[in-house]
Amino acid sequence: MKLPFKLILLTLTISLFNCTPEKAKMLEIDGTVLDPDIKSILLVKPNQDLRFDSILEIPVINGRFNYKAKLEYPEAVTLMLGKAKQNGGGSFMPLFLENDAIKLTINKEEEFKNNTVEGGLFNSAYQSYKKNMEAKFFDELLPIQDSLNALWKSGEYHSKEMKVIMDQLKEEENQDELIVLYQAMDDLREKGLDKSAKGQELSDQRASIHEKVKAFQQSYIEANPNLVSYHFLLDDLRFQKETIDIEMAEKNYELLAQANPDHPYNEIVLNMINAIKNIKIGKPFIDFSAPDLKGNMITLSNQINGKIALLDLWATWCGPCISKTRTMLPLYEEYKDKGFTILGVAGEFKNTNRLIKFLEKEKWPWLNLVELDRENAIWQKYGVDGGGGGIFLIDEQGTILAKDPTAEEVKEVLENRLGNKDVI
Repeated sequence: MKLPFKLILLTLTISLFNCTPEKAKMLEIDGTVLDPDIKSILLVKPNQDLRFDSILEIPVINGRFNYKAKLEYPEAVTLMLGKAKQNGGGSFMPLFLENDAIKLTINKEEEFKNNTVEGGLFNSAYQSYKKNMEAKFFDELLPIQDSLNALWKSGEYHSKEMKVIMDQLKEEENQDELIVLYQAMDDLREKGLDKSAKGQELSDQRASIHEKVKAFQQSYIEANPNLVSYHFLLDDLRFQKETIDIEMAEKNYELLAQANPDHPYNEIVLNMINAIKNIKIGKPFIDFSAPDLKGNMITLSNQINGKIALLDLWATWCGPCISKTRTMLPLYEEYKDKGFTILGVAGEFKNTNRLIKFLEKEKWPWLNLVELDRENAIWQKYGVDGGGGGIFLIDEQGTILAKDPTAEEVKEVLENRLGNKDVI
């Protein structure tokens, strides 16, 4: 039996329509801001620097905002108010982005904890985790935190020695003196002398509860190798690098990478783990290549090439970095012909205009490379993400001799190793 031509055409048209792919889903954030003074919100990606990176800023008009994008992978970001860029920080909350509709209500900064998020599987998962965690630990933690806050407001949290340094910091403007004061603060922290007796007691109590929270979080990661777990791991690697259980971090990385083999967070996490493990005194340096100001790619290992080298990761916007680098100038002049070299890498953003003007003025005599917009992940690989940089002294065999040494410490090494050498 033959079908009429019009019926065949109709059947074919219906079939083609039914085979048309479903419209690709997109991320759409629709939100309300309850503070009329807020003109924008920020979505800060992992390892972005609020002060200098190109942060996604969404305008707020008459208390409303809307943002659409097609994501290749789900992302974990930190939501902040736009004024945080000018203030250098502020209230924040985690937000999980995926190709779905998300509805936000943003409160005034002092009421940020009351923000609401609707939409997205990962936002729902995080809210569920947070609710369970708070139900388990909040009653125990809250009175300790309230006591710590009261101690802080009364000025009784820090030790007398720490308060003296903090008062000096408020008055000091000389960058060289600031470096000395910051080092003194670090020394007190390392010796456990930065807090008053009551401040230390309460901090120890809080730390004990945080250990329980970490165990609870670890159980979640093992059961849910998803975007929320990436968020926990990235935060730990960035903010707890001195105390993190690196073996557990590696285990979590392997779990997440296996569950999400193509996610770009895998490379970020691996770089951060390797930095914590390997950027240590006695370990080999991590090699990299970066361009000079003429665009020529330079490899660190080729510059060391049997010399003692000072790797200086710095930035034109980092005053303490610049002050410390200036102290190395006499050492360079004294030992540059005896087997010592300095290689600078400037961490800049958007362009090199500021760097060019700076070097024309300073006339630093050693080679300086450029890490523009974190394109080679050098700061990440050396564990100094989120800061201006760091200094690493490397010997002739490529072993790290010191991290952030003073000029005096560098001079001592050079005198011992190169002091009797003839000029090359």
